[in-house]
Amino acid sequence: MNAQIDISNVRLTTDRLILRPWTMADLEDLYEYARVDDVGQMAGWLPHKSIEESREILKSFIEQKKTFALELRENGKAIGSLGVEELRPDPVGDGRFGRELGYVLSRDYWGHGLMTEAVKAVISYCFSELGLDYLTCGHFLRNQRSRRVIEKAGFWYLRDGLYQTRYGTQEQEALYILHNPAKISPPFDASAVRLETPRLVLRPLNQEDWSALYSTLADAVIADLTGWTPVQTEQEAQTSIRDSAQKNETLVLVLKENGNVVGTISIQKRPWATYPIHQALHGREFGFDLCREYWGRGLMPEAVRAMCDYCFDVLNYDFVTCGHFARNTRSKRTIEKCGFAFLEEAERQLPTGVTEDIVTYIRYSPKNPTGEYHYV
Repeated sequence: MNAQIDISNVRLTTDRLILRPWTMADLEDLYEYARVDDVGQMAGWLPHKSIEESREILKSFIEQKKTFALELRENGKAIGSLGVEELRPDPVGDGRFGRELGYVLSRDYWGHGLMTEAVKAVISYCFSELGLDYLTCGHFLRNQRSRRVIEKAGFWYLRDGLYQTRYGTQEQEALYILHNPAKISPPFDASAVRLETPRLVLRPLNQEDWSALYSTLADAVIADLTGWTPVQTEQEAQTSIRDSAQKNETLVLVLKENGNVVGTISIQKRPWATYPIHQALHGREFGFDLCREYWGRGLMPEAVRAMCDYCFDVLNYDFVTCGHFARNTRSKRTIEKCGFAFLEEAERQLPTGVTEDIVTYIRYSPKNPTGEYHYV
């Protein structure tokens, strides 16, 4: 679905460029590069035959409010354009918002990485500021320079197709897509969740839980296996629980037999762009800990299975992941008992600064057990 775009008041800055709206003062610069043979043809239009033709194009840039001028910071010269264009057609089609990037650069500046610099800046703007779900970008198969720009910017190949040029011919093209990694983690509202299993109640974490969880937070063995620093004082425990409760993504495990809070399970965001997961899917990662007094009773698998059912049946997630330090065989057994499959093993730096070998597992929704995504 096409997102609404208006760049008339937008100004983006990179190391060497300023991306800004076009003005009529840019006419000479536009005509200078647009009249050069083999510049426009790479984007589907013929060289401009006169400055009046450039004037009309420039007017359309200004009126449509979707095309950036690429100004070279060292001299203020406009050396190219980057448009946030309408989709042709929408390859996703499920209510997500996107746009297509199209660009042209003066031949005098080819081969210096300037367009890659500009494209990355616009991607950041479209994802971080506009909240778009995805962007597409394409190149003619004979235009290998543009292919390299697209790949350096992180786009994934989608499919080949035919492009209708403005001068009546067709070009074979390759189309690529890039999903907003921040949108892979869908919303989660812990305050709205209350689940029951045969032995447990799962409810939202609150500030008053700090005392019940103090022994777990202070346990050096648990901290070593989960990657956080054990608390030393009651004040540290209160602060830790307050911060976790404010994130609104953690539930506590309450044992029905005695009402004790015995552990937590959190449903977390992750930097999904670094994971081998299809970027069009939506999901989160589970993190959990359990008071050592209750280890070996199967309580955590019971809680994890309940959360999987909730995420798939109520929230319609496509997947959930779960991980453990490679040396933590106890968590490994919990994860495998809950139907997760191996995804990857990689070294990752923890918030404590320590690097651990982490094994990540994934479980896909029963509605899509193979984790595939089919574009329109």
